[in-house]
Amino acid sequence: EPHQYGKRIASFSNMLGGGVLLQRFGDLIKGRRTNERRLAKSFTRPTLSATPGDLSLVLPKRQLDDIIEMIYALDKIAPGMANDDTLLYGVEVKFYSARMELDDHLETKIPNLFAVGDGAGITRGLSQASASGVFVAREIGERILQHRNK
Repeated sequence: EPHQYGKRIASFSNMLGGGVLLQRFGDLIKGRRTNERRLAKSFTRPTLSATPGDLSLVLPKRQLDDIIEMIYALDKIAPGMANDDTLLYGVEVKFYSARMELDDHLETKIPNLFAVGDGAGITRGLSQASASGVFVAREIGERILQHRNK
């Protein structure tokens, strides 16, 4: 069911903007959609191709409230983040369904063949991907030491 939920959110975005939507933070806070006129007056220029719109028509209120809260928190450590002209892009929906058979060391059924990172479908982001690489590197290091000590 999480896949259906994600597909629904992606379909709303595609229906409203044909793809990625773009909204100024100030417009989101004021409850209005970003349009070409407001975007043209904005200090910040888009760097990605996107359709000006209203993320509140795509994302549930709870997620939007969390995004707004996070931007205000970031503004405390990086002043300027909560600027009206800060641009928000959305939505990105990723589906992870391929699962490899791995043991506790992330090793496949083929001896000494390990699966790490996003490409293997076992992690959900860069930090987890890099952590899986470190985990496997340590396992390989231990095996090399054990082999040398025989």
